[in-house]
Amino acid sequence: MNKLSHFVTILLVWILVGCNLPGSETSVVPTPAPETTTAPAPTTAPAVSEISQWKDPISWSQEDGEDGLYLDSGGDVDTEPTAIGDPATPVRITGNGQVLSGPDGNNVEDSYMQFNVDDEFLYAGSPTTFVQIEVEYFDQGTDTFNIQYDAIPGSSSGDGKFLDTGSIFKTNTGEFKTKVFRLNNVNFANRDNGADFRIADGGDGAEYVRRVTVTLQEAGPTAINVDICGANPYDSEPDSAAIQDCINLANSGDTITFTSPGNSGDYRGYLIDKTIFLVATSVKQNLTFTSTDPEKHAMLQATADLLGFVVRMWARSQVGSAGAIDGITISHLDIDGGQDVRVCYGPDNIDDGRGDNWGSWLPECSEGGDPWCSPGGLAMSGAVHFEDPDSDYQANPGRWSTGNVVDDVYISNVECATALSFDGAAGTIRNSTIENAGDHVHEPGCSSPDPDEGVGDWSDGITFVGPGHLITGNTIINASDVGIVHFGGVNTIISNNTIRATEGNYGMFAAIAIHPWHIGNISGGVVSGNVITSEADESCGGIHAGTNIGTHMWNSGCTGSAWPSARGTPNECVSEPQQPMGQMCITGDPCQQWAYVAEGTSYTLQDNFVSGAQINYLVEGLDLVGEFIDINNTSEAPRMTDWVSSQYGCERNGVTDYWNALDFVAHHPSLDGWINQRVHCER
Repeated sequence: MNKLSHFVTILLVWILVGCNLPGSETSVVPTPAPETTTAPAPTTAPAVSEISQWKDPISWSQEDGEDGLYLDSGGDVDTEPTAIGDPATPVRITGNGQVLSGPDGNNVEDSYMQFNVDDEFLYAGSPTTFVQIEVEYFDQGTDTFNIQYDAIPGSSSGDGKFLDTGSIFKTNTGEFKTKVFRLNNVNFANRDNGADFRIADGGDGAEYVRRVTVTLQEAGPTAINVDICGANPYDSEPDSAAIQDCINLANSGDTITFTSPGNSGDYRGYLIDKTIFLVATSVKQNLTFTSTDPEKHAMLQATADLLGFVVRMWARSQVGSAGAIDGITISHLDIDGGQDVRVCYGPDNIDDGRGDNWGSWLPECSEGGDPWCSPGGLAMSGAVHFEDPDSDYQANPGRWSTGNVVDDVYISNVECATALSFDGAAGTIRNSTIENAGDHVHEPGCSSPDPDEGVGDWSDGITFVGPGHLITGNTIINASDVGIVHFGGVNTIISNNTIRATEGNYGMFAAIAIHPWHIGNISGGVVSGNVITSEADESCGGIHAGTNIGTHMWNSGCTGSAWPSARGTPNECVSEPQQPMGQMCITGDPCQQWAYVAEGTSYTLQDNFVSGAQINYLVEGLDLVGEFIDINNTSEAPRMTDWVSSQYGCERNGVTDYWNALDFVAHHPSLDGWINQRVHCER
């Protein structure tokens, strides 16, 4: 459609981002983080300025009319003028699914507030064009709204018409607020009912809108410091909402920074009372989250009010295909899981959000027991194509999250589930430390390192699934379930990591475990140069198996419902199963699962050192069609642990086994030079 001409010049402008004012949320423009390496304790959100190339904004307001941005009517986009607030302020109200009066006299239910952008301002934009839309609205009710816009057609946006942003959740403050949407894939070619974008009230509550402003920037990646949105690591107020606001401003390629500790002694870190979602509103790629000073990690501290993980890569209720989320990096941060103030299971002994910290502030969690919602640490859990038994992510890039990185991150005091979850393909976890994750003590009379509940708060150090990952140079201290566990995928490397159980009532079922419950094929994998030591109490802790390759230590490898890419013997569970030779399980059926190494490939165990586990090296449930390479692995001083079933008998399928402290054990298959001992019980 034709629009009025609007002459716009491109000029250099100073953009000053100020502090939040009472009764409002300041609209902020992303700005580079300060280059100073030590930050003074701010009393308010700091002012930051930059020179950037922007077009003069265009706007619509109920008070001032139209300036290059035009409000539509008719069909389902009629709105009505009204006034709200104290003092009463003119606004436009959406229909909330009711019929509003319009110029065409239609009787269509109205739910949208629709806008046209002047073609002189932008027409058929490009992926390098950033558009910022600010919506000033009255915060009444607890309903939601979002923007639907004409986007560049592509694999993640389909034809691009009416592409949704994430939802904004209102908080019923009775104040005017401004929400900012930054979009990097706008088309704005009049394809959404002849318009460019619209505000959708979702039918769950009307929206009272005073002003909408559109600003255009053609520039490269931007650095955004979370303090400009009101986060403050020096005060005692929760920071999650402000941090999330700043993250939601980011576009693909941007960097989000957290202020590092300065020289003053009152740095508290950022207090996290709601899970931080790194990708929360729409699909994005190549985002970096880091500290202002890499040598001084910024702290994210879980509070007692936090439900779920401290940080998650994406919001599954808000974002469509996680397979298009690639290249997310988180580095040089400390994440404290708040084990001293959070609980895994409530009085009902169920992780359901009743008296515990299971859940989410978004509508992510509906059924108790969902591990997505457990009170864990960092979840870089992207898309995995579980229907691909050969993990061919290069042939199906849209089905996998690829290239994500965790670098030099310290994660501590995690309540349960896992300290670091990592799903996708071709990712990297390097040079990171995990200390104290969950509680392993389960023997009567043994005191728990985490005394706020019983035996339920198990936690892995690193839990990962998918092909092509590199897990290297990390340190895991006192994980309570498994130090590093791989749930399957080809060509993974676990190298040069250190896993320790220290003196006291600490322990874990395995330090490194190759347990491909999800994707049975582990061909091409390498476990090399790792150092595993246990100094834990022999009666109330210890590492049961140092390095464990195969599933049969865990209830004979038997599951009641197999995943689509699992391998093994369908509908069977016996003490001495036949080698399945790569056979697929039947999806959803019981299956005795194995780890599979295909013909013409290998699995390598080389140059590792294990000391003090009850079984230092254990192979049990490895479907070895290809080659197992065993080179220069060292076993030292295996010793007894609280592995009760080994001492009092492990009974599976009518057969009872016992074992003591052992160096190298292999069964299913047996290996030359290794002791042939069946081990079918993890506890």
